[in-house]
Amino acid sequence: MVAPRFALALLGCTALLLTGCAGNGGSRDGTADGTGATGERRPAPRDRDGRSESRTGDFDKDGYDDFVTAEANRASGGSWARHVVVVPGSKSGLDAARATRYSDVYSGPLLRGDLDGDGFTDLVATREPTRPGRKAEPGAAYQAVVMFGGRNGLAKPVTVAAQRQFLAMAVADVNGDGSLDLIDRGKGAQEKDPSRIPGRIAYGPFDRDGAPARLVVKDWKAAGGGATAGDFDGDGFDDLLFTGSSPYSDDEEPGSDPTPAAAYFRGSPDGPVPAALPEGLDNSTEDGVLTPLAGDADGDGVTDLLVGGGGISSPADGLDAGQLTLVYGAAGGPGTGRRNTVYDQETPGIPGDSQGKDLFGAVSGTGDVNDDGHPDLVLNTPGEDKAGRFTLLPGATDGSGPDPSRATAFDAKIYGQEAINATLPALDINGDRYADVVAETPGGLLLFPGGKAKFPAGDPKLTKAAKVGMGPRN
Repeated sequence: MVAPRFALALLGCTALLLTGCAGNGGSRDGTADGTGATGERRPAPRDRDGRSESRTGDFDKDGYDDFVTAEANRASGGSWARHVVVVPGSKSGLDAARATRYSDVYSGPLLRGDLDGDGFTDLVATREPTRPGRKAEPGAAYQAVVMFGGRNGLAKPVTVAAQRQFLAMAVADVNGDGSLDLIDRGKGAQEKDPSRIPGRIAYGPFDRDGAPARLVVKDWKAAGGGATAGDFDGDGFDDLLFTGSSPYSDDEEPGSDPTPAAAYFRGSPDGPVPAALPEGLDNSTEDGVLTPLAGDADGDGVTDLLVGGGGISSPADGLDAGQLTLVYGAAGGPGTGRRNTVYDQETPGIPGDSQGKDLFGAVSGTGDVNDDGHPDLVLNTPGEDKAGRFTLLPGATDGSGPDPSRATAFDAKIYGQEAINATLPALDINGDRYADVVAETPGGLLLFPGGKAKFPAGDPKLTKAAKVGMGPRN
C-alpha cells in the first residue's frame, strides 16, 4: 500500500511540527489540569514544544488556542514554497477570517513558547536560504525566526541573532532557570566534513530584536536529523534526544540501509550533559529514522517518549507497516521505570491490519479529548487504504496509559476526503476546556471537537483551505 503524495508530504510537515512535542495537561508553574486515578492533582509534565502546556497554545490570550501549520506548494519554476499559516481559535471553531499567512520558505519544526518572558506564547520557525522560484543567494544560511505573541496575535518574523546558520530544532529550559532556550542541531554529522558546523544553545530570555541572553557552542555528536525535548526524568530540567541516520562509513555503499544514531542529554544547572541512551529507540523505516515525539501518555506527570517505527510487514511490502513504542519517563531517565509498551495494528482492539506503507503511529500525540482526567493517545496512519486515518486510544481509567481495547479509527473516506492526518498534540480551539483535534485534508482543516465523555462531541467541521490562505492540497 502506497500513501498518496499529500499524505506523505503532510507526514513530513507534521513530524517537523511535532518535534519535541507532548500532551496537553500542564502549566509552566507546575499545576495540572487533570486528576489521577485516585482524584489527586498530578504535577504537570514540563514539555517544551509549547502546544502541550496549558495556555501556551493561545498566542493572544483570548481564551482560544490557535492552530498553526506549514504547507508546501509548488512555486514558479517547479520549486517548493513552504508557508506558515496561523488560524486563530474562536467559540465557533477555527476563525478563517483572522487567518494569517507568512509567505516564505520555512523548514524545521514550528515551536511554541514564551521566549521573552512577557506572558504571551511566541512561535519559532526556521527560514530557508532559498526563496520561492529562486536559488539560494551566495553565503545565505538557514536562520531561526520568532513571531512574538501579543494581544493582537503574532507579530512579523524577527531573525534570531545568531551571526551564522541556526536551525531551531527544539525549545527547552535546559538549565532550569525559568527561561526557554532554543536548540540548534548544527550541520554535518562527520568531523571530517569540511562544511560541518557544531550545534549551539541560544539561552533565553530573548529580547524583541531576537537576541538571546547568550550563545553557547554545543557539539551534540549526533548524526543530524531531529531533536525531541521534555523533562523525561521529572527533575525540573528539560532533557534532549537527538536522532538521525548514521553517516555511511568509507567502505559502505550509498545505498546501504541506514542505522539509527542518537545522542541523549539530561538537563542540569550547567545545561545539557551527556547521558546513556534510552532503550527502545531502534525505529528504522525504509526512509531512515523517525524523530520520536513526546507526551505524558500515562498521566503520571513525567514526559514519555513516543517512538514511531517501521513495524512488521512482509518482505515484499517493506518495513513500513508501522508501530508505536511508548518509552515511559522515570526518575532514572526514560526506559528505566515501566517496561516499554508497543502498539501496532495487530494489537487487540486497534482497528486495521499491519500492511506495508501504512506507517501506523509515525506521528502521534496526547491530550484529554474526553475530559476524564486521563491523557488520550492519537496516532496517524497516513498510508491506510491509500488515504489515511487517525486512531484514538483513550486513556485507561486506572491511569495505566492508553487503552487499545477502546480504540476508534477515523478514516479519510468516512468524511469524504482523499487523505487525512491529525495534527498533534490536541488543542482547545473552541475554548470549552476540552481538547480538540484538527486534521489536515486535501479539502482543508477538519475540526474534531472534544467533549465530556465523548469524542468527537459533534460533527467535524470543515474549514476550506482557500478560506485560510492555504494553497491547493495534493
